[in-house]
This record gives sequence, structure tokens and C-alpha cells, in this order.
Amino acid sequence: MKLDAVRPPTWLRWVAVAVVAGGILFASVLDPPSSAPPTSGTGPGGIGMDKWLHALAYAGLAGTLAVALASDRGRSPAVARDHERAPDHARTAALAALLAVCYGVGLEFVQAPLAGRYFSVADMVADAVGAAVAVVGWRLLVGRLGGSRGQEQSSESEL
Repeated sequence: MKLDAVRPPTWLRWVAVAVVAGGILFASVLDPPSSAPPTSGTGPGGIGMDKWLHALAYAGLAGTLAVALASDRGRSPAVARDHERAPDHARTAALAALLAVCYGVGLEFVQAPLAGRYFSVADMVADAVGAAVAVVGWRLLVGRLGGSRGQEQSSESEL
């Protein structure tokens, strides 16, 4: 399967990032804690349910960021070969994770002075874990989907 077959247009990728980031902002800052679903209790692995929700939210943000940041270069056979493009995916994944974690850290500082909210390093760790899992998964998926297309392109460029 070619990567282009599952790639939405650039504007739609950034709309998805805005929707996910907006949802996180709403849940983290604007939504009063009393109206939120209960997050107390323990989730899988004995980890608090709120940490699982943080990890899930920031996995979503990092994943949508990775998809949005992924370069459209490589759609043309005149572009670089696979070995020259591979670092772009790694940099894209790292940048997506970094941006997602920075967003999470920023929201923790915004929450600190708010009534009913608090600053939590554990929440930031959960954000980072979720972001890391998402970008590793994205990177593996892009490698599998992009591999067949890249081989076709390099054989075309050798002709």
C-alpha cells in the first residue's frame, strides 16, 4: 500500500491537530473539574486513570502532529532516495513529540494558579510517555507504508 493512498490533504491534517489541541485545552483548563468524568481510581497496571487519560490525549496530539508535520516531499520521483528521506521521518517524529510535550508542560503551568487544578510533574511524564508511544508507532507505520513506494521511486530513478 502506498503512503499517498492514506494521506489526507495538508489543511485537513492541521485541522485535526487544532481539534485535538483544542480538546486537550478544554479538558485541562476550561472544563471545570466538577463537570469532568471521574478520573480517580486505578487503570491498567495499577496506574491512575488520570495518567492513562493524559497519555492517551498526548498520544493523539503527537500522532496528529507527526502526520501534519510529515513533509509532502517524496511524492515526486525526482526527490531524494529512501536513505536520504529516512532521517526526515525520525526528525518529524522527534519534533512532533517535543511539540506535544511542550504543549503539555505549558498547560501544566497554566493550570497551576487555577482553582481546582494543580501543577503535576506526573501528568507531564504521562504526557511524554503517550507522545513517545505515538510517534514510535507513527514512525514504524510510515516505514512500512512508505517502503514499497520508496522502492518504486528508487528503481525509477535508476532507469
